[in-house]
Amino acid sequence: MTRQPAILSPGEATEYARRHKGRIYGVAVTLIALAAVFYGLALVRM
Repeated sequence: MTRQPAILSPGEATEYARRHKGRIYGVAVTLIALAAVFYGLALVRM
């Protein structure tokens, strides 16, 4: 596993942030969707 250099040029830093922001949003949306589904199931069961 190759480590990235700690010092990035501004272009590389913005590209890195943009690439990983999508993954973070994807995980957040997935967790919120799962929470909503479980909440709905709990309401139906009651």
